[in-house]
Amino acid sequence: MALNSKRKDYSLLIISSSEQFNIAIKKILPGGTFSAIETRKSASAAKRELLERHYDVIIINAPLPDEFGVDFVMDIQDRHNSGILVAVPGEVFDTVTDRTIDYGVIVVPKPVKLAMVERGVRLLIAVQNRLRSNEKKIKSLEDKITEIRFVARAKLMLIQNGMNEEEAERYIIKQAMDGGVRKSVVAEEIIENGGIKS
Repeated sequence: MALNSKRKDYSLLIISSSEQFNIAIKKILPGGTFSAIETRKSASAAKRELLERHYDVIIINAPLPDEFGVDFVMDIQDRHNSGILVAVPGEVFDTVTDRTIDYGVIVVPKPVKLAMVERGVRLLIAVQNRLRSNEKKIKSLEDKITEIRFVARAKLMLIQNGMNEEEAERYIIKQAMDGGVRKSVVAEEIIENGGIKS
């Protein structure tokens, strides 16, 4: 099954001491979906890797050689914006699921059914798409708020230098149109010049 995603620049970190597990996981991943796939054999090696870069999806094969992995999963979830899938021994599946489900972690029991992992990865990518979309919307809103603040401050400075509010607004808009720049750029120049028209 192929992922119906427009973006093909996802990154994946597999944390597992089992080479057999790593190979099996890589085989089920749809081609072209991940631009970067890294593997680490322990929690400590993965922690170092996560200090260096962000991963969209993290798959953990618990237990890890240096810790079981659940505390590590919770630590990742607290510090990173990654989708996490963890494979755990069947006898602890319910316990681990109960502990992690409210954090959006997908838990699968071992022996692992690869189709279940593939569906889990698809779900995590869908969530990452939503996060990216929301981050873009938030950034756009933050930019608009910043522009409004700059423009309001610049208008106030122009008013203090003798313009009325309508003249100040028109002046900023005209300067932006004439210069082919955003109003916030004109507003910054006005602020830098102390409200004096440049």
